[in-house]
Amino acid sequence: MSLVIETESGLILPGHPFFDDWLYCTLPPTWRNFAYHNPNFAFVARSGSGLLEAVTEDEMEDYIEGGEYDQRLEECGDYDDDD
Repeated sequence: MSLVIETESGLILPGHPFFDDWLYCTLPPTWRNFAYHNPNFAFVARSGSGLLEAVTEDEMEDYIEGGEYDQRLEECGDYDDDD
């Protein structure tokens, strides 16, 4: 069984060597409009997908205090629970 990692149209799919680099450095397409309407915003990487999402300051606090940030660190292997 072979894993298709790039389509004929040039789409980079999971498994392609450049997939993670592209995924984690590409900003969401609607971020400029979001930033225009929410000057105090941040980008968060959602756990499970790692996709970046523009969020408000309050949503960022929920992301950190609610544990989703810690989940994302665990997924990446960067979690240190010495606190």
